[in-house]
Amino acid sequence: MALAAENAAEGEPPKHDTFWLGHALAERGTITAEQFSSAKQLWRKNPRVSFASVLEALGLAAANELAGLIARRHSLSVAILDSRSFDRAAARLLPFEAARRKCVLPYSQSEKTIDLAVEDPIAYGMRQAREDFPHYAVRLHVAPRREIISLLEEAWRTATPAGAGDAFASLVRDAIAERASDLHLEPRENSVDVRLRIDGRLIHRRYFEKEMREPLIQAAKIAGRIDITERRLPQDGQGCIAIGARNYHLRFSCIPAVNGESIVVRIIDDHAGLRSFEEMGVWPEDRKRIEALLRQPNGLVYVTGPTGSGKTTLLYSMLHNLPAHRINELKIVTLEEPVEVRHPRFFLQVDVDEKIGRTFGELLRHVLRHDPDVVLVGETRDRPTAEITLRAALTGRLCLSTLHTNDALGAIYRLADIGLDPLMLASALKGVIAQRLVRRPCVRCRRTHPQDDLLRARHRSLLEDEGIGAGGERFQAAVPGQDCPVCRGRGFHGRTAILEVCPLSGLERLIAQRAPAEAFRAALRPAGIRTLFEDGVRKAAVGLTTIEEVHAAIEEEVPKTQAASLAIIGADQNL
Repeated sequence: MALAAENAAEGEPPKHDTFWLGHALAERGTITAEQFSSAKQLWRKNPRVSFASVLEALGLAAANELAGLIARRHSLSVAILDSRSFDRAAARLLPFEAARRKCVLPYSQSEKTIDLAVEDPIAYGMRQAREDFPHYAVRLHVAPRREIISLLEEAWRTATPAGAGDAFASLVRDAIAERASDLHLEPRENSVDVRLRIDGRLIHRRYFEKEMREPLIQAAKIAGRIDITERRLPQDGQGCIAIGARNYHLRFSCIPAVNGESIVVRIIDDHAGLRSFEEMGVWPEDRKRIEALLRQPNGLVYVTGPTGSGKTTLLYSMLHNLPAHRINELKIVTLEEPVEVRHPRFFLQVDVDEKIGRTFGELLRHVLRHDPDVVLVGETRDRPTAEITLRAALTGRLCLSTLHTNDALGAIYRLADIGLDPLMLASALKGVIAQRLVRRPCVRCRRTHPQDDLLRARHRSLLEDEGIGAGGERFQAAVPGQDCPVCRGRGFHGRTAILEVCPLSGLERLIAQRAPAEAFRAALRPAGIRTLFEDGVRKAAVGLTTIEEVHAAIEEEVPKTQAASLAIIGADQNL
């Protein structure tokens, strides 16, 4: 490894194993020997591309993971590239075609130094860099090929004209930069209102004048491959945009309104649904319960909550956090309407389209003939879908799905109301997870909650049982900072999940009898199972969210002793 780094620094391609990346992934257990062999065969058909590109294209490894391995092998760092801040003037120091061919991006410069991002330090080493930049002290870094090429193209793109197409593309890029989940274009009588949904809240961004209304809507319809001649009926469309090394899928919905057509663009980051449990705010003990549910060879596991509560994201994160060797051994099939998160590895994803008869129930019948080990059904809407999912769970498959209920135990009664046999349900149902999303207070703007003492007194028994507060944590209040670069004056930045994880093994008799919720709570309490509200209070007490967010998400009645103070704080925060 040291010899390879030295040779790369001198610009001399050393003798090295072309497939060392594959060996490294195989040693980690990320890929199997069979997958490694198939990747090598594919590379030999087109050896002009890098083996890293082949591994990424096959979904065997993420681009950032490969860049990290390459950087460590050559004792280099990974370049931190940002489309909003990289030096476009530096990127133009090499002709575009030469930079693209060599896969090198000059992304930062000073009077004496220049930083270069390269895909492969063997193919483009220090000797070549010194020839291209003789007047600079060169610093080499590693970055994914797609990220380098994307920023090269952006640097050499001509100045954006004030056209509707470019204006719409700019709106999408700005929405992604602000972490928006949706972009809303709403026609008014004399303007177009542009709003973004950020952390679950709609925020006004700007107006376009009336003259831009039709061109902007038309540009959005073209981007979503929507029929621009049809203006009377609702339409749906899809598109995509690449920014750096990430692909963003865009889902368009267009409906006719009084002042023209209104468009909502859902922005879906492929990586967003593949987060770790820590990123989602799952406590270690809840993680153990979820992992125990996933180890079940068969049965039903439901995730419940209202629309927009992150149910599908949680399901994908559950599957993504399976050990690599288990993912390699399992056949995982998902049925969704539509498929939102494109998983790069080993998931067979199927789109539901009820307009042509591809319903959840009909597809599930055929999917079971493909011998799946795990089936993810995007939503259980009706009795046929619920019955087929139950039958699949009873015949040796682990089935994951979602329901719209207020808490975890509500799923038991909802499934019985749909018409499932209570005895069969008792045999198959392994667990239910309820979830809500709450906003995180900005780390720069938050302050200790003015009612911290009152809140701690009210929830003393819960916090003492959980051992919370010994480290000096306090309830937090979100206080918007007008000039804050993190939250941009909103007081919140990002969201976390509050969960109610209910394993139901051993409670078959209660399920079969449709016992009241109090009986289930009494049986679950000794195992330390918390309700949604209790989990929310626990996270508010350590500053992961605010108590106001918890009350808003759970719709728990606010105690009268807190009502006045919470109203004042809520007004301050624009809640």
